[in-house]
Amino acid sequence: MSSSQANPRFSPGPQLGTVIVTGGCGFVGSHLVDALLVLSPKLSIHVFDINTTRNRVDHSTFPDVIYHQVDVSDRAAIFSLFESIKPVTVFHAASPTALDGSSAIFERVTLQGARNMVAASLAVGTVKAFIYTSSSSVVHDNVSDLVGADETWPLLDWPQQKRQYTLMKARAEAEILALNRNNETGMLTTSIRPSTVFGERDYTQLGKIVETIRQGKGKYQMGDGKNLYSFTYVGNTVDGHVLAAQKLLEAHGKPPLADDIKVEGEAFNITNDDDWLFWEYQRTVAALIGLPVKKEDIKVLPVWLALFIASLVGWVTWVVTLGKGKPVMSWDAIRYVTIHRTLKCEKAKKRLGYKPRVGMQEGLARATRWFNENDRK
Repeated sequence: MSSSQANPRFSPGPQLGTVIVTGGCGFVGSHLVDALLVLSPKLSIHVFDINTTRNRVDHSTFPDVIYHQVDVSDRAAIFSLFESIKPVTVFHAASPTALDGSSAIFERVTLQGARNMVAASLAVGTVKAFIYTSSSSVVHDNVSDLVGADETWPLLDWPQQKRQYTLMKARAEAEILALNRNNETGMLTTSIRPSTVFGERDYTQLGKIVETIRQGKGKYQMGDGKNLYSFTYVGNTVDGHVLAAQKLLEAHGKPPLADDIKVEGEAFNITNDDDWLFWEYQRTVAALIGLPVKKEDIKVLPVWLALFIASLVGWVTWVVTLGKGKPVMSWDAIRYVTIHRTLKCEKAKKRLGYKPRVGMQEGLARATRWFNENDRK
């Protein structure tokens, strides 16, 4: 439960009741379970995941955390579990990773899975608060610079949004928020949009950076290195989820609050509120895992050259694998590490009472310590 140390002492607030956390054995989801247990160690939590063998809490310490191996796209199984559990609060964090899925998987798991979770919540009639883990990329085309984005920016759909992971996230979010109070049960909904989350157990983003550095590639930089990023330590990310749930439960059964203070039916950016240069972030990781990069050793690869190499690698991969393989270097990945990508979290600070409790340097220290310790096991 490493993330529990990063979470604040939550105010008591309303009782969450019986809780469901989907994706609760994944990166963000497992930290969310930890945070909920900080809030209430005896909380009844039901974790849904397709792989329940990883990132589990100790059953002897937390006997009220129950794991269910289930696919959120399995409508019948989800409905059956909801009928048995009768949850009050639902955190829907299950998602394929952004870089490793097909269009079919994103549509089946991200969009249809969200529809199943909402439908089951409404059908059982006990759910008061539904919190969706969205993505900050739902307002971004993932190609151009994103500077100072806030929640007034519109969701992007096709053809502006061509990235299937983000497209399905945006559509799921729109449907979930549209159902706020628009149902017979009075269920309230909200969406949390974390920005580039990192932390312990993060094999998707930070884990790949650590692997790259250990391969001796930490000295390489694409572009001029001046691109700023909004990152979020995972403990801060899950704080935002818990705070949102508390606000929804406080509002349930009451008249809606004014538009400028309400949480229900709204989306919230969550960041560390401390933008960093992307490549300084990577070199800080390198130093923390014991492989520091000297300034004079940095090798800069111009963006145009990196894109040319990626095109060549992509073509060779396509030919060799008959169109079935994925190149080790892609245009998307290069764009991702060379663009500006910053977001504002003022709305979360004002309405949720959110405050990043763990700073960037401390968050990276905790995360890299975890990687170093676990790699020695």
